[in-house]
Amino acid sequence: MELRHARYFVAVAECLNFRQAAQRLHLAQPPLSRQIRQLEDDLGVTLFVRDKRKVELTNAGHAFLEEARKLLVQAGHAADVARHTQKGGAGTVRVGLSSGLGAIVSKVVFEHRRRFPAVEVQCRSIFSSFQNEALRRQEIDVGFLRPPVDELNLDCEALYEEGFVVILPKSHRLAKRRSVRLRDIAEEPLIGFNRRLSGLQDKMMGMFNRQGFAPHVVVTHVEAHEEAGAIMVASGKAIFVGPGAILNHSIPGLDLASVRLNEPEAKIEVYAAWRKGEDSVAVRGFLDSIRGALAQPGAKKIA
Repeated sequence: MELRHARYFVAVAECLNFRQAAQRLHLAQPPLSRQIRQLEDDLGVTLFVRDKRKVELTNAGHAFLEEARKLLVQAGHAADVARHTQKGGAGTVRVGLSSGLGAIVSKVVFEHRRRFPAVEVQCRSIFSSFQNEALRRQEIDVGFLRPPVDELNLDCEALYEEGFVVILPKSHRLAKRRSVRLRDIAEEPLIGFNRRLSGLQDKMMGMFNRQGFAPHVVVTHVEAHEEAGAIMVASGKAIFVGPGAILNHSIPGLDLASVRLNEPEAKIEVYAAWRKGEDSVAVRGFLDSIRGALAQPGAKKIA
């Protein structure tokens, strides 16, 4: 049975008149009659009782009519989905986001949902360095990350710069400052970053080294973004230097202060990255939503 047979049958069943059904379908009556007989032969059932005065549905015809209507509706829906997907209006986009970027990514996701409500956006928290591999292995489609970015295999665009802050216990001597310089914290123990997870450790150490400082980095089994890292800072064991969004300093019961690091190098770029030659219309539509949600006057646009 072909889809056209279902369409022909529904027309005859609704008109109960072959001539009227043929007009509705823009067909001649004899070919329509042959198509209905072929359908009955294929199904092995009688769908209509015909005589010179009237056409009626058999019990099998009534049962088949309900299912044929569902089939035509589903076929129309399938066609709409295909057309919508080609325009980027349907499908799935898998997104990776690094620590502290949830607020920005949620802004993009809300914008994309407004533009393409049928697109499913799946988000995963993945360390920046691991996102390069996840993109190459097609585990995610778009990554929000900090350097390094594998520009050999990926396309990327800088979205904005995060300023660095110093997170201190509120009881610290520098906690009430509006800003601090590197020389002010050069003797303070620092919570380090795992180099395998991001480029933040190299960025932080480079800033100190270029000014002739050799900071004492506390090697721990916690990361700055974890609650355990915040507890270390609050207890006075170490301070944290890096993007303020990474460390959640609003944990109840922890008295932490955030002070701006006033140095020209105290910033790091946040990127959107995707596979080179990406041809998914759904993914390209999501990149457009990033531009719409985050672009500022004078900022580069995502290709």
